[in-house]
Amino acid sequence: MKRILPLIAILALAGCALTNGNDNPYEKAPFYARYLNTGSTLDARIQQLLTALRDNPDSAPLHNELGQLLVAKGFPNDAEREFERAINEDGDFYPAWYNLGLVRASRDDYTGASRAFRRTQSLKKGHPEALFQLGLIEEKRGDTEQAIAYYAKAIRHNRAMLDVKYNPLVLDSKLIPLALLENYNREHARAGAAFQGTPMGYSAPSTEAPSPQAPADQIVSPSAPLTDPATQTPPPKPPGS
Repeated sequence: MKRILPLIAILALAGCALTNGNDNPYEKAPFYARYLNTGSTLDARIQQLLTALRDNPDSAPLHNELGQLLVAKGFPNDAEREFERAINEDGDFYPAWYNLGLVRASRDDYTGASRAFRRTQSLKKGHPEALFQLGLIEEKRGDTEQAIAYYAKAIRHNRAMLDVKYNPLVLDSKLIPLALLENYNREHARAGAAFQGTPMGYSAPSTEAPSPQAPADQIVSPSAPLTDPATQTPPPKPPGS
């Protein structure tokens, strides 16, 4: 028993040390830091971000930027971890959600990618790139109808999604013509229901209520002789008239 108690104390201290050491994962250089020795601008920027995160590990934008640079460096798994850290720090930071979706889609994790892109959409309504990525995923899954709907919506929000220079992935889809037809039908229906405005020179009618008027048979002419309604004969003249 006497030997067990010191052992428990040692394990507890070791656990505390491990916990404290994991509070900031940048206290020690990550393994990929050994490859940041080419003298390139990319390597220098990654080193700068590691230093910045050592001082501020709670910054979602810093995690997100480091993730993008790690993709360019060829470390997609570490990049994915950075995007997840960005989201952990700020769940509403939609750029990290979108970038996470891209990394997951690149390794054919369509379920995880779709979740990330839909989350991007919920945070940034009408995000055309996320909509297009969702279209690609649904096309690969064989859901043509859903894919066309996503493509059409992406194009409605940004016509540049059709430009190969802006969106090279447009060449990866065989459904773009159908998406354009979908938009044409919507636009044609909208144009056919064009509403009309107020004509030039239009004058609104008067809103004053007309004055009450007696029925025609009750109107008495000032020059007409008065008659007795019962006899329809003129009443007797007063004496001396």
